[in-house]
Amino acid sequence: MAVLLMAVPMVIVGPAAQAEAVLDPADAIQRQFVPGHGVKIVERSQMFMLGSWSSVKPVRGVVGFGKGKIVATDMRDPNIGLRGTRNICIGKQGYEWYVKQDPDDPLPPGKTWVAYDWPPCQLDLKSGHVSLRDPATLKAVLATTKDTRAGGVYDGVRTTLYQGTITFAQLRKVNPDMSIGFRSKPTGKYAGWKVSWRLWIGGDQLVRRAWSTWREPNDARNRAPYEEPYVGFVEDLRLSDWGMKVHIKPPPAEETVPVEELLDD
Repeated sequence: MAVLLMAVPMVIVGPAAQAEAVLDPADAIQRQFVPGHGVKIVERSQMFMLGSWSSVKPVRGVVGFGKGKIVATDMRDPNIGLRGTRNICIGKQGYEWYVKQDPDDPLPPGKTWVAYDWPPCQLDLKSGHVSLRDPATLKAVLATTKDTRAGGVYDGVRTTLYQGTITFAQLRKVNPDMSIGFRSKPTGKYAGWKVSWRLWIGGDQLVRRAWSTWREPNDARNRAPYEEPYVGFVEDLRLSDWGMKVHIKPPPAEETVPVEELLDD
């Protein structure tokens, strides 16, 4: 973290400056994890497959914090279905807003939400494999900083841009549960594959933008011969209104149906 702290300009002198100097982005984010507060996010992503880059409309939402962790998310994705969808996650319980597309859809009359616990909710703040929620991962990423410069203004805050590359092996060292592709672990021939990353960090040490690009093996069992042996990704996460009041609640029970009931039908 020495490179990081030296790179952040300090204009305050005296005891206040000493207190500020001990902060780092991982610590600053952890300090935000208090009940009733959160952050607004916008996710933009691209994927390289079949010889070209595809992109999707931005996914927008809010992330709610609890004591020392992320406890809930409320995300709107315009890329799913005719009208988009909305997913609320509270702990391990998820709720998806669903619109009947035709009379054969299994959703009962008056129900507009489907409750599920699989796939599990992903309560995280991340750009690809660069997790801002996990202090060990964020510190490992920042330790690979190769360049810093003025990063412009995001969320009304002047930022410093940090950028570098980190290998899958380095990421897995701090996150042993990390996985890539459909079936692979980031070991062996994949250990040296790299994630290029950029972080825009304000003077308050909070990340306002996180960008990363990387590739993963396309190891699906049904991969066609003409498909590339890898898939490329770019993820761009914007964060704003750190510390905003957030109270994410489940949808009304009378409008919700468990997914198991739909599967039984």
